[in-house]
Amino acid sequence: MSKFFSQAEEQKQSEITNQEKEYALPEKEITDKVIGYFTSGNNVARLNMVERGNLDKEKFAEEVKAYIRNRYTSDDDESTARIYKGFSSFIWGYYILDPLIDDPDISDIVIYDADRVYVKKLGIRYKADIVFKDESDYERFVERCSLRNHVSLSMNNSVQKWTDWSNDKYILRFTAVTKLLASNRTTTIQMRKHPKQKKDFDTLIAEGMLTDEMAEIIKQKQAAGEGFLICGKNAGGKTTLINSMIETIPEQYSIFCVQEAEELFSAKERNFGGYHIIDGRGENKINYSLGDMVTAAQTMDIDVIILGEIKGAEARQFLSAAHTGAICYASTHAESVEDAYIRLCDYTRRVSDMTNEEILYMLKSLKNVIFIRKYRLIEMAECIWNPDKKCLDFKYLCKDGKVVH
Repeated sequence: MSKFFSQAEEQKQSEITNQEKEYALPEKEITDKVIGYFTSGNNVARLNMVERGNLDKEKFAEEVKAYIRNRYTSDDDESTARIYKGFSSFIWGYYILDPLIDDPDISDIVIYDADRVYVKKLGIRYKADIVFKDESDYERFVERCSLRNHVSLSMNNSVQKWTDWSNDKYILRFTAVTKLLASNRTTTIQMRKHPKQKKDFDTLIAEGMLTDEMAEIIKQKQAAGEGFLICGKNAGGKTTLINSMIETIPEQYSIFCVQEAEELFSAKERNFGGYHIIDGRGENKINYSLGDMVTAAQTMDIDVIILGEIKGAEARQFLSAAHTGAICYASTHAESVEDAYIRLCDYTRRVSDMTNEEILYMLKSLKNVIFIRKYRLIEMAECIWNPDKKCLDFKYLCKDGKVVH
């Protein structure tokens, strides 16, 4: 008998006869019971020990399997293995979502309630053919998501974002909006997948995001010590492109990369520091913003500053860094290359008393901008300060998805 059980429990288990064991139950129901047993009452402490590293995971797995065999399956090893797989998927994976996560064509998953799970597959949204057993099953899944990622979903933390790197193939970025704010009184969970295996320029060319000539223009500008602003709509390919561009930044440059969701990284050993923010909302009183981190980067021995996404006040510090000589990369939401600069100007005006002319003059330091739409490079341009008109002019290198000659 496993050491997991107390002496009284061992006696109780040993007294269970074959007739009393719940052999007749469907495996899915048994899996549900096993999950309930090990995630409730005093048994939670054992699971917590595994997650804190105080108990070997394999040892815990054997204890769970022993419980399944003794209570439900006896010597049926195949059934025990299937039930444990379901238990393991709930505890260490994402339960019924695991097949969706494993599907390489699915980029986004959103759950509104037990019966409504949607995916974006190859850019098109579908209702998934899976459902949770009931609302309590879904709520238990939400609770497990928060616990395994050490995230509070209390009333004071009703909007939470986090990133999970535990999957072998994907970085999983989550946004949760709790029942306090949801009209259907059920927590919404949005998940976005980013492959851990980066796509290099050759792959992006093969997939049609850009051409050989476009890639060569980008690499030549990187070699010359120039940065880029990448713009486009949500889920258009901005993060994918920046991740590829990180690999072609010259090796001699030191890189400071800060982001809200940890999706950008270096795939090779180099002088690269990755950082994230702490959002002091709800119960959390500690706050380190994107702007704070960009300011910190300017006091360090850094050549390249990468800001995951500009969407507010951090634009001011980012422009300051670019204007003082740092090689800067960032993404932002915009409808065109020119719209991107208008938005950065607007973000900066909201948090400063600078004039449009002063902001635009600083923006000239952010020389290159790329606009992506639906995973395809549509525009690439250089911005040039026009001293007579006191504005920025744009020299297009690519337009309508083609290189300008």
